[in-house]
Amino acid sequence: MLTIYLTRHGQTEWNVLQRMQGWGNGELTELGIADAKKLSSRLKDTHLDKIYSSTSKRAYLTAEIIKNGRNIPLIKDDVFREMCFGDWDGQFRNDIIANYPDDFHAFWETPHNFDRSNFGCETFAQLKERVQKALQMIVEQNKEGTVLVVAHSIFLRMLLAIIKHMPISDIFKQNAPANTSLTKVLYDGQNFIIEYESDMSHAN
Repeated sequence: MLTIYLTRHGQTEWNVLQRMQGWGNGELTELGIADAKKLSSRLKDTHLDKIYSSTSKRAYLTAEIIKNGRNIPLIKDDVFREMCFGDWDGQFRNDIIANYPDDFHAFWETPHNFDRSNFGCETFAQLKERVQKALQMIVEQNKEGTVLVVAHSIFLRMLLAIIKHMPISDIFKQNAPANTSLTKVLYDGQNFIIEYESDMSHAN
């Protein structure tokens, strides 16, 4: 049996300012660091064979905080990065709503039809392909044991949508994973079972 823990990076300055944060990066806030430390305490007695992290600074710093000096291999890979938002990256949410209302609506309401690839943005189909690759890498490299994945909001929603066999059109019908929330998934070699999802009990 393989146990896969999933978490989202700690809160960042861009989260607070409501700036689109894909491949760009906002620094962790004091709350983001504090919550990551709380998650580290929650997992301190949990044996982790590996930690997989996005190469984005907010993710791998969260991973380092969770690791807290333990002798756990930390594998950084671009495959775990957030969806690329192209020219939207770093823009304020309200500016995007004002300047690109149709595309913004499509992003959240009809993601299967969203396409700003001409402006450097990934489509949700491209993201799904990348997330499937990440999931395949995890199960191929770990036949059993326990691993932790430190990634991003839309990446994690896509991963869970794949596990739940949900279409891209329904990806945002799931709750957004809170910063440093923990999801536990079991894999028996054939099926994925979600034991719990987006739990924040460590931060309360």
